[in-house]
Amino acid sequence: MKVLIATSHTQSLRIDDYHFAVAGELVYLPLFDCDRDDCGCTRGFAGLSSSKATTTAMVIDRPDMTKADLEVAVADGLHRQGWLTEGWSEAHADILEEVMQEIEWVTREYPLNAIIERNQGTVRCRAVLHPAEHIGWAA
Repeated sequence: MKVLIATSHTQSLRIDDYHFAVAGELVYLPLFDCDRDDCGCTRGFAGLSSSKATTTAMVIDRPDMTKADLEVAVADGLHRQGWLTEGWSEAHADILEEVMQEIEWVTREYPLNAIIERNQGTVRCRAVLHPAEHIGWAA
């Protein structure tokens, strides 16, 4: 299954890059960005495990992961981050579906090993690594 992970590859290519997430952890496109000009949230991907962000993510294949596994990981991360509260509701299902659709869109749009960035709703490819440039799926 194609997923997005945090990566430090190509970090510092842009002067305003940041990487607080754990390299290799699953990431997603945040649901909301603030409207502060001095905040980098419009450029980040959110880590599902660390709840920290990075401006670079990589598309990788996780053959050990199914769509159901990814959905569980996303739901768990969103719950710990406060996006999903106790008790399940239609609003929770909508949030989870939106995050899953975003991940699926990005991983379908970009090739394996693509290093991607985002800025105010636009996602683009920075580079595509040759498979020999990284080992396994750790980034």
